[in-house]
Amino acid sequence: MDKAHRWLFKGVFFINFAVTLGLGVSDAFFSVFAQSLGARGAILGAAIGFYAASKIVFSPFMGKLSDRFGRKRLIVISLMVFLLVSLLCLSITRVQTLIILRLMQGLGCAMFRPVVLSLIGETTLPHSRGKMVATFDMSFYGALSLGPLIGGIIMDQWGFDGIFVLLAGLCLAALLVAVLLIPADGNTAHTTIMPVSANRQARSRRSLQHSALPGLLVFIFGRACGIVIFVSFMPILLMSKLGLTGVEVGMVMASTSVVMTLCLRPMGKLTDRCSRSVLVMVGGTVVSLLYVLIPLATTFHQVLVLGMAIGLFSGLSQPASTALLVEEGQRFGTGFAVGMFNASLNLGFVVGPVLGALLLSSEGLSSVFYVAGLCGGLAVVLFSITTRATASYGQAWHVRS
Repeated sequence: MDKAHRWLFKGVFFINFAVTLGLGVSDAFFSVFAQSLGARGAILGAAIGFYAASKIVFSPFMGKLSDRFGRKRLIVISLMVFLLVSLLCLSITRVQTLIILRLMQGLGCAMFRPVVLSLIGETTLPHSRGKMVATFDMSFYGALSLGPLIGGIIMDQWGFDGIFVLLAGLCLAALLVAVLLIPADGNTAHTTIMPVSANRQARSRRSLQHSALPGLLVFIFGRACGIVIFVSFMPILLMSKLGLTGVEVGMVMASTSVVMTLCLRPMGKLTDRCSRSVLVMVGGTVVSLLYVLIPLATTFHQVLVLGMAIGLFSGLSQPASTALLVEEGQRFGTGFAVGMFNASLNLGFVVGPVLGALLLSSEGLSSVFYVAGLCGGLAVVLFSITTRATASYGQAWHVRS
């Protein structure tokens, strides 16, 4: 990677870290903020649901726009939307306004996520793509790990105003970096970031049935269901069944994200040397089995080890799946592929809690983790079937191109 690409990578890394940190801080206390404005019941659900729904609906569309009209324009617009929402939240007094702002924020996320990953994917060489996307993912998972901690400190000292001022400051810093460091579309040093032609997109998407992309979408949906079930229901199990303290619960929950973040770069290097499909299947299968083992744990040390192991094997599959996604983006348009990926991810984040809540009320807490493991296992099986069925077609496509 030459000097120009290194600066671009560092700039996009900072932008993603700053935005993810700001949203992580605000999201951790969003429900409390909404309740302070009088949101209850269906209104609170609408405020939360509109945010998720807008990301699901708009992600593929925004990814397609980035392929057609370029990256820098959309990333600047998305950062301006984030900045505007954070500033308006400082003076908000009505919960109805909050719902509209939350919808705008979801639209900004749908615009932002496909573009930043597209920039990374299109400015890295194939032989080092696993390492680079894994390093980039550290900006996301590291920020998610820090968000609730920093948010708690700011909340105690300065309240909701402090949280939204921090979000606005981070979005402003990210916007300045984007304007200064992201080149105009088509003007990178060696890698041309050009809009993907409509004819190429149409031809490529006709071959979607022969692609590994549907398998990746199924895999990330199952993985997202497992993640959100783990995050949502693990504290309940740890406190109600094992009687752990708040500090112990925090250690178990943090262990997964910390281990995963530390493993991303070495696993990314492994991704560049091994079969990416095999790494996805191994990581996804082991994580699914670990979910099933959670209800069987009886001590703090057992659940801590399980949490760390989930982080380790999640880190094994994450760079491989992202690298495969970027490769598929070379056929369909990176923005389109990443947009579909993010839509599946957010759909899993919506379905997971609903499924878990239904199981909790009808079958008990243990069944929630058993079904999480089952969903993850089925997703791996479908990914494997799709990958095997499309391998020969993919080889033929690369030869023709």
